[in-house]
Amino acid sequence: MKKAALVVVIGLVVAGCGGDPDHLNMDTPGHTLPAYTSGPATVGLGSTERGVALVDARGQALYAFDRDSNNKSVCDADCTSMWPPATTDGEPQPGKGVRSDLLDSFDRGDGTRQVTYAGRPLYRFVKDVSPGDAVGQDLTDFGAQWYLLGASGDKIPG
Repeated sequence: MKKAALVVVIGLVVAGCGGDPDHLNMDTPGHTLPAYTSGPATVGLGSTERGVALVDARGQALYAFDRDSNNKSVCDADCTSMWPPATTDGEPQPGKGVRSDLLDSFDRGDGTRQVTYAGRPLYRFVKDVSPGDAVGQDLTDFGAQWYLLGASGDKIPG
């Protein structure tokens, strides 16, 4: 009898480990994003599942956060484990379709330099697994909305 109960418990644990890829668990990061290499970051326009939006050199969607203010990030500690800042070594470079006059960066409190577009700090989302994913679009997390930006620096509708 004890062996049967143990088998059921193990089966439930194993089944629970598979997870539903369409369900976002905002409590824990999904995977580790590749680290940026040294040098200037490139920001361009690319195709995402939510339309054309700002992306990094790898084609990963870049997001803005409603709680941030002009060239100032409030996302730190736990927030950055889910929403890693888009950082750069040197001045960020404009890629295809972006306006160089809207592209800039600022120094974060942790000593890194974060990329901005139209004054909005940019982030990636750990649940975006492949280039073109935009799972973070229109999510409310850490007290405000996260969203993609277009070439003008305006929000892309959810």
